[in-house]
Amino acid sequence: MNRLIIALGVSLLSGCVDMGRVGLHPETKTAWFDGHPYQVESCLNEMAQNQRAYLEQDDPLPDGTKRYNLEKNNETVAWIEIARFSHHQTSATFYYDPKAPAISALVSAMMTNCKTMR
Repeated sequence: MNRLIIALGVSLLSGCVDMGRVGLHPETKTAWFDGHPYQVESCLNEMAQNQRAYLEQDDPLPDGTKRYNLEKNNETVAWIEIARFSHHQTSATFYYDPKAPAISALVSAMMTNCKTMR
């Protein structure tokens, strides 16, 4: 009886995390942009929308890094972390499924188009 109660308590506390298509061992790409984080966020969001995707804000990291889920077709296809790198530079790190060439192309297009923003 005690084991059943303990097992039930552990299962209730463990919870589940939906990782979407990103998986346990994601591919990682990092890019640096000339601009403030809000400019980079705005550009990445616009580029995502051009590809019928969107950014959904997630909880920030303790150091202030902003996190987003890249959503497409009602599923999380990538995670994005955006942080101030220096006074006028921002870094963005993308995490996505290494076996998804369409997502890799989407991430690359977003990075390339936003690197040329002014």
